Amino acid sequence: MSRQSFPLNSAILGFSSALLLMASQSAAEEADAGQESAAAAAPQGLLPVPDYTGDFSERSYLSGDWGGARTDLANKGLQFKLTSLTWADGFVDGGTRSNTRAGGNLTLDVNWDLMRAGIMPGALISLRAESRWGDSGNFSTGQIVPPNTGALTPTNYSAMDDGYDLALTQLVYTQFLSEKAGFLIGKLDLFGEGDTNEFAGGRGWTQFSNWSLSYGTPTLAVPASTIGLGGIFLPNENTTITALLTSGTECVDSNCFDDLDDAGKAAIGSIAHQYTMGGKPGGVTGQAVYMFDKDFTELDSLSFNLRDAIRGGSINQGFDFGTEDDSWIVGGSVWQYLSVKDTVKGPLNLTNRVPDLRGWGVFGRLYFADEDTNPWKTSVAFGAGGKGIFDSRPEDLFGVGYYYNDQSDTLFKDRIDDGQGAEVFYNFAITPSIRFSTNLQWIKSVEPTIDDTTLLSARLQVTF
Repeated sequence: MSRQSFPLNSAILGFSSALLLMASQSAAEEADAGQESAAAAAPQGLLPVPDYTGDFSERSYLSGDWGGARTDLANKGLQFKLTSLTWADGFVDGGTRSNTRAGGNLTLDVNWDLMRAGIMPGALISLRAESRWGDSGNFSTGQIVPPNTGALTPTNYSAMDDGYDLALTQLVYTQFLSEKAGFLIGKLDLFGEGDTNEFAGGRGWTQFSNWSLSYGTPTLAVPASTIGLGGIFLPNENTTITALLTSGTECVDSNCFDDLDDAGKAAIGSIAHQYTMGGKPGGVTGQAVYMFDKDFTELDSLSFNLRDAIRGGSINQGFDFGTEDDSWIVGGSVWQYLSVKDTVKGPLNLTNRVPDLRGWGVFGRLYFADEDTNPWKTSVAFGAGGKGIFDSRPEDLFGVGYYYNDQSDTLFKDRIDDGQGAEVFYNFAITPSIRFSTNLQWIKSVEPTIDDTTLLSARLQVTF
């Protein structure tokens, strides 16, 4: 069993959505006129050439273009981005803590477009390295579901430990064999960028902070980072179909081949489709995960009270658990713009952690899980969000959402209540590269001895 506490050993359903969609989208979807000019001057590649130019108040990358060197590197296929997230979680009322917790996350993304570099047509190498320090309000609210998703990565130590981590969470080779099909292989960041949802994704960095408003139902089996391979199918510009086969080995900071035969496997499938309704963009995503060839804990065998876990502790590893050899989860999400102030140009980018258009819309999410091996059997979330509600603040983001998690009857047997909560956030675009968020959460405790939590948080994201 891993060193992680019970809550962190949960399924991450993003399963490299950022990588897959990023590689499948054209330059026109993400680029303005300046980017298109840069891309036209360079050899054709899988990824668009970012626009690093502009003064401090306008550019999307804080460190700029380095006198043109950064654009030159991108034109030769090499792109990299350093992003920092700093947070502070303050307990206004309830929970098991009364003070403020602070910490941060630093993520380095490197993409080597081998096609643009003239090395291999249709090929891309993607790397992600992450670090984390400090503490957060996670697992101190009377629920297992964490309210600060951004504080979960990398997930290679106990959630309650203070300290510093550095981990290689992704190293993947992607090869397109045609315009419509390709494959990938390597170490996969299954955390991804959150649900591929315009108004409720963002990895907990820029949009909703609570896990249940950023991802589907957590489960106990799928690792955060592991080795695997998969296929990509693009029947048209609006539809992406992916399939993955991964190891069950959690190897954020370890050898992925350790205990490979005993770790089990996960088969993961997804389909994402974008459409227009009344001239306004929308999208739907369906996902299914089947985990097999592994001894999954049979929750009916857990005869102890889970109050220690809810209070932030770990499950005692000395218990003799019953097991099952498989587990599953299935569900999906939908989003729809109801008002749009910008011109719609083709499919939207669902991996950039922000809505693409000025306007607002609604979202919904519904997931089901095997309650014999998962602490939640059903999860539902819905709400609204968007960008630029005020004309004077065109890049600001906002959102309001509610979630309800139906606890497993197999595990809890009426010992605790179902989980539910609500969140409202506002994200200020200080500049395109610097964003500051405030978010307020109400979290209903599932444990009768813990008061409902009111959590006020602040997040600062900087893209270098």
